[in-house]
Amino acid sequence: MRLYENTTIAAIATPPGYGGIGVIRLSGDDSLKCLQSLLDTKKATELVPNQVSLQSLIHSESGQVIDEALITYFRSPHSYTGEDVVEISCHGSPVVLTEILRLLASSGAELAKPGEFTLRAFLNQRIDLSQAEAVNDLIHSQTRYQAQLATRQLRGEVSKQLKPLKNALVEMIVYFESSLEFVEDDLDSLNIERFQLQIDILCSSVQKLISSYQLGRLVKSGIKLAIVGQPNVGKSSIFNALLGRDRAIVSAIPGTTRDTLSEVLAIKGIPVELIDTAGIRETQDVIENLGVERTQSAIADADLVIAVIEASHNPTTLELTFLSLLPFDLLVINKCDLEMAFDEEFINAIKQNKPVAEVSALTNQGIGELQDLIHSTLSSGSLPIQEGGIITNERHYQALLSTSESLLKAKQDLDLGFSEEIILVHLHEALRCLGIITGETLIGDIINQIFATFCIGK
Repeated sequence: MRLYENTTIAAIATPPGYGGIGVIRLSGDDSLKCLQSLLDTKKATELVPNQVSLQSLIHSESGQVIDEALITYFRSPHSYTGEDVVEISCHGSPVVLTEILRLLASSGAELAKPGEFTLRAFLNQRIDLSQAEAVNDLIHSQTRYQAQLATRQLRGEVSKQLKPLKNALVEMIVYFESSLEFVEDDLDSLNIERFQLQIDILCSSVQKLISSYQLGRLVKSGIKLAIVGQPNVGKSSIFNALLGRDRAIVSAIPGTTRDTLSEVLAIKGIPVELIDTAGIRETQDVIENLGVERTQSAIADADLVIAVIEASHNPTTLELTFLSLLPFDLLVINKCDLEMAFDEEFINAIKQNKPVAEVSALTNQGIGELQDLIHSTLSSGSLPIQEGGIITNERHYQALLSTSESLLKAKQDLDLGFSEEIILVHLHEALRCLGIITGETLIGDIINQIFATFCIGK
């Protein structure tokens, strides 16, 4: 399947703006031809595959030197795309880069579309589709853990996990297809038990991957975490303590925070948008009321809500009513460096069976434990980077759900004694769904959709 014409493409592969170095990449049969239109044929040195050479780039129209550049040539099929590839590393001036790209285009190269280099790598079987998606994930990583996961998937982690599943399915399919040639022989009970066991093992492996998506989704997409509570309980102080720097204004005056304030941080590899909110209370102040309304919106939008109370202050009836109506996930008792104004029985009555953390934002006491508690609440405490990776892609997750459904149907029909033809339908469907993840069974429109999310030059 080819989703592109056999043309030579070119693009700037480094981010827009000024830099010490800028890279222009070409891929296609005419990559060298396009490059040579910019070289001084009398002074240019020979381009040796997989070696870097210093060359002068000459303006083909004026004959003037544009820049001195390092040229790297990769001969097909030993390149990122599987085609002839040339990379031009020159000075990172947007003017220089744009001019070189324009001259390459006038020499026959076409401007690359988003993700077209990686698309060609996929279509030329240099990488599978899950690896191609990992390229995009790695580029957009915001945390070290995100980058680790993307790197593992780029190295074929997902494909390695799926390979034994595919092999087992193929083995069963071959057996059932072969048995159709001998219709007089029914499946004996020993074979039925063997295949039932194999399907159970496959279902267990697939379910393990499906279960990993709970954490994988959080790692890839991140969460919104809102810190809420009455005025002056230390919400902004906790916000600053979690960030590790003074971002929100802290004051002993109630109502200091009038609006929501957000910052992004990573808690054990999970990107978190931390939201500091205005204290919720009855007030005649118009501006403060607007802040309270935004706090309520933040609570509705948040994936996780932390309710904060003050250790040294015995909550009023109004505050207790507020806590009883607040849909929170964690209860934080702040200012625990001061004398506690209430006992454990009171805490048990208000915490709604939710985890409780005691902290002092002033002294940083308990902040590390609070981060652990936030992480464990989100991911059940699991962070299996060393256990073979996790599923982070929604498309992969849906394909695995369909695989599991087909396997369960195959086992059910096997239990009921249906013919091999019926069982084969479900086994083939399970294999097709696994192929969707790595790209063996995927239609062109979906492939184009995936690569359209890439940046130009990758």
